[in-house]
This record gives sequence, structure tokens and C-alpha cells, in this order.
Amino acid sequence: MEKYRDPIRKMLSILLLGLIILLPLTVLAEETSVMVIEAAKSAIDEARKAGAEQQAMDDLSAAKSWLSQAEKAYEAANSIMAMVSTAKMKRAKEEEVIYLATMAKIKGLTAEAKAKEQTTAAKLKETQKDLADYQSAIAVMKEKLQEAENAKKIQAKAEAERKHLEESQRIADEIEARKRKELAEAERKTAELEAMKQREVREGRLKEEKRIAEREREVSQAKLMEAQLGAQRVKEAHEIRAREEKFTEEKEKMAVMQARLQALEQEKAMLIAAGKIPKVTAEAGDKKIIMTILVIDLFTSASDLTPAGKKILDGVGDFLKSYPDSKVLTRGHTDSTGKAAANQALSEKRAQEVREYLVAYRNVSPGRVTAEGVGSAQPVATNASAAGRAMNRRVELIVLTGEP
Repeated sequence: MEKYRDPIRKMLSILLLGLIILLPLTVLAEETSVMVIEAAKSAIDEARKAGAEQQAMDDLSAAKSWLSQAEKAYEAANSIMAMVSTAKMKRAKEEEVIYLATMAKIKGLTAEAKAKEQTTAAKLKETQKDLADYQSAIAVMKEKLQEAENAKKIQAKAEAERKHLEESQRIADEIEARKRKELAEAERKTAELEAMKQREVREGRLKEEKRIAEREREVSQAKLMEAQLGAQRVKEAHEIRAREEKFTEEKEKMAVMQARLQALEQEKAMLIAAGKIPKVTAEAGDKKIIMTILVIDLFTSASDLTPAGKKILDGVGDFLKSYPDSKVLTRGHTDSTGKAAANQALSEKRAQEVREYLVAYRNVSPGRVTAEGVGSAQPVATNASAAGRAMNRRVELIVLTGEP
């Protein structure tokens, strides 16, 4: 029996030394083996609750192994054979159990910390994604606000044109009234001159015998007056013709303004109709409506139209049928990721895909629609962020409004 005591004591001394290094002295002084085992079990249970079975399986398994060893050591320490051991050996057994249970507790705490760390990282990643989605939503909202401002400007422009047209109509009415008044005045003067001539002729006939010489003079005077009257009539006729020409010119100007007002009304109606198409952003340009659709809403990763994208283009096709005289240009855009040549080819393919769908499935005349790609040459947002790149990957449909 004596020959086995020295190795056992040596092993226990090594375990005790390791335990002293790993644990504060207060643990050895204040905690029993049962308390430490229960603490280890609690640590393992907390690790499981934190998700260590998925996030830190190795550390959790190690904790269970250390706990199993501690429980076995505890059972051995409390066996009948251990009862007859010396106080020193009992203390060594107790310290061994405490050491094993403490290692189990440490591994359990480590597993719990790693699981919480993984969970926290996952939550952080999800929070970052939510933040990116929120920023994208803010950008879209800003675009919608800008569209509303543009619509207000168009409405204000149309109102100004309408007021100008009303003012032109008022001026034309005044010119027409003045023309009628001047014509009536000319007719009155002509009638008065004609009456005067007749009166003079009658007076000349009554006094013809007595005043032959005076009659000749009066006849000559009447001829002179008639010549003057003729000249006056010619002058007035020229003035009337000039007024009529001016009136005709004003009417032509009014017709042009009326046509322009109608074109503006149509552009406003087109802008409102385009803005009602789901996933389509519409804005007014110079004699055109620009409809923008993000690539993510149209295509798969292989640049094939998705069912949702086809549904959007169905709405665009219905819109184009309402304005059959308008020409359309489909223009593809990419972000700056990748080589310029590849981006150019990709933008052309996307533009052509949209054109072919409208022609083949929405019966849009092929002569109305042309397609082009510009690669990453015309960004609308920064390419330094994912949200900006998503906005740059788009297809624009430029519809000419036909405004004169």
C-alpha cells in the first residue's frame, strides 16, 4: 500500500498546484466540492440557454466532460474505501473534485460567452441590414418628394400658360371690338359724305340758272372732295386690312399657345399615369417623361426578366397604349462594379430585354421603341455604397411627350 501512496500524492500535488494557479485562494477556502459542482451545472445550463449547443459545441462538450469527471471523482471521494482514507487524502480528493468542477464551470462560462458573442454578432448583422433598408427607404422617399415638387412646378407652369392665354383672348376681343367700332365710324362718315354730296347737287340744280359759274365751281369742288373721300376710303381700307392681318396673327399666336397648353396638360396626365405604375418612378424632362425601374425589381441575377418584372412591364405597356403617338427609348444603366466593357454589354442587354418584352407581349409597335445601353456612365447616386449602387442599376424608359 505504501508503494502506491507516493505516486498518488505526487499526482494530487500536481492537480492541487494547477488548481491554485487557475483559481483564487478564496475559492479553495470558501467553496465545497458540492457547491462547485452545482455552479458548474448552472454554468452549463446557462450556456445551453444562450445557444451553446449550436454556437459553441466544442466548449460545451468539454464542460460536460469536465463535469462528468468531477462527479465521478466526487462519488469516488465519498465511497466506502474513501471513508477510511486519511484527512490529507480526503482533502486531496476534495481539491481534485473542486478542480474538475471548476474546469467544467470555466468551460461552461466560455461556451456561454462564445454563444452570446455569436448571437450578438448575428443581431448586429441584422441591425446593419435593417439600417441599410431604412436608408434605401429614405432615399426613395426623397425621390417621391422630388417628384411631387416637379408635378407642382408643371401645374404652376400650366396655370401661367392658361392665364397668358386668357389675357391674349381678352386682347383679341378688344381688337375685334375696336375694329367693329372703327368700321361703323367709317360707314357713318361715308354716309354723311354721300348725303352732303347729294345735298350739294340738289342745291346746285336749284341755282343752276343763276349761278352757272358758281355751279361749275361747286362741281369742281365736289369732284375734289370726292377724290379726297376716295383717298380717305382707300386709306381706311388699308388700315382695316392691316387690323385684320394683325387680328389674324394674334389668332395664330393664340392657336399656338392653345396647342402648347394642350401639350402641357397631356404631359401632366402622362406624368400622373406613369407615377401610378407600381415600382416605377416618373419625372418630367424637357418634352419627355422619364420612367425609372430598378434592376432588382425587373431581373434575376442572370439578367432575365422575373415574373414581378414582367408584371411591371405590363403596366408600362398599358400606359404606352394610352399614348400611341409617343416614341420610347429604353436605356440600360449599371453601377461601376466590374469592367467598363462588361457593364456596357450588360446595360445594352437589359435595355433590349425590356424593348423585346413590350413589343412581343404588350403589342407596342417596334417602330416606336428603340434601346440603348450606357453602362455606368450616368450614375444617379454614389457607387461607394450598396444602396447607391442599387439605385444606379436601373432601366429608364424615356417617353417623348410630343410638345411643340
